[in-house]
Amino acid sequence: MLESKVSENSWLLVKYSQAMIRPLSAVGIIFGCAAMFGYLGAMEWIYRPVTNGPATNPLTAMCMIFIGTALWISKKKSDANLALLLLSAVIIITLTLIFDVISGSNFSAILTPFQEQVALELKNGKSNSMGINSSVMFLFIAISLVLFVGQKLIASQLFAFIALAIPTVSFTGYAYGLEQFYGQMSMLTAFIGFVLAIAALMMTAKVGGVNAILSPFIGGKIARRQTAAGYFVPAILGYLLIKSLCAIDGELCGIFVVTICWFVILMISYSALFQEKMDLERRQMEQLLTLAAMNDQLTGLANRRKFHEFAQEELNRVQRNKSQFWVLVMDVDFFKKINDTAGHDMGDQVLIELSKVLKNSVRAVDLVSRMGGEEFSIILSDTTKQGAERVAESIRSSIESIKIKGWTDIYGPITASIGGATSDGADKLENTLKIADSALYQAKQRGRNQVYFAAE
Repeated sequence: MLESKVSENSWLLVKYSQAMIRPLSAVGIIFGCAAMFGYLGAMEWIYRPVTNGPATNPLTAMCMIFIGTALWISKKKSDANLALLLLSAVIIITLTLIFDVISGSNFSAILTPFQEQVALELKNGKSNSMGINSSVMFLFIAISLVLFVGQKLIASQLFAFIALAIPTVSFTGYAYGLEQFYGQMSMLTAFIGFVLAIAALMMTAKVGGVNAILSPFIGGKIARRQTAAGYFVPAILGYLLIKSLCAIDGELCGIFVVTICWFVILMISYSALFQEKMDLERRQMEQLLTLAAMNDQLTGLANRRKFHEFAQEELNRVQRNKSQFWVLVMDVDFFKKINDTAGHDMGDQVLIELSKVLKNSVRAVDLVSRMGGEEFSIILSDTTKQGAERVAESIRSSIESIKIKGWTDIYGPITASIGGATSDGADKLENTLKIADSALYQAKQRGRNQVYFAAE
């Protein structure tokens, strides 16, 4: 039986976003390896793209490589342990750095590759430390991915969302010239952190606020526009304000802009989630109404309307592909006798049991319909006459074997007559049905409980 189903797995934006995870993780791996190569070859311009600006510390580069690799492999259950090992290394590195900042210790130097080179640059007054903002960003991304591996998807999304806020604050700092906003985080680190945080968010694109924003329905469309406007409009206005009012406190204005941006985004995400929940209920109700309009209430089979819709699609398909399909029409023999003798409840029970036989006798690409009363029609796609005859005979035989207490044990087996006809798309559907009905008439004339196929 063919059924209509709305599936989140088919949402294009969800598919595209999840398809971007590996390319984004590759960016992190490549840039991390490039920074390490810069240290190895003493090429400062690679890990410090802005002269005398912040550098990408070796530990930062390691975190990029480890997180990028974990993102690349974390969807494979077989690689989950390796992913957790890499993420554990990131958590250890970042927690050590955070502890150093809080306590004034220098345990992170033990973990740092190329430590002599880093120490020399620090001695010469250059910036080359993994700042607290970078540490927290990578820590939250790592925790997000650990939670993802543990199937805590909403919590994973929350940590990735918080991690994403940190590089955007740095971007604001670089745009407004506010060193306090980016601190020791280089532009390269901010960019890679942003990319990896986005990838971590996309890992949970099928749930929560991200799913609501990526929805193809009205709630998602509104949320995407509001998210873009909610971030860029305050950011641009804040930039213009700082440039036009020299007396204003730039740092205070930057804090205001960042706060407003993320408050707006959080509110939009929450409202999108709520809107998507409501819209999902509406879509599910519409789907139920559509199914009710296309299905027979008693048997659950497709009804006459669905049969004609599907048959017309099949007719169009065989015209394009120059193939054929078969139509079987079937009547339950002496069904009126069942209703008159044992009542309509027994008649309904017979129809329900018979419908089960029909469903189990065809493929998923075929369609079984109750046309009304004891009349049924079946469309068999892409099969030969021998295949159609085999299905029809199997149905006839299976119906004869049905056991219904209160009828078959008293009055004998239930039987059915079946007529078959084929169509290659050259004739109208109505004519094919008339030929199948004539074949059914011949089956009845031959004594009922028969299968008869019209000549091709």
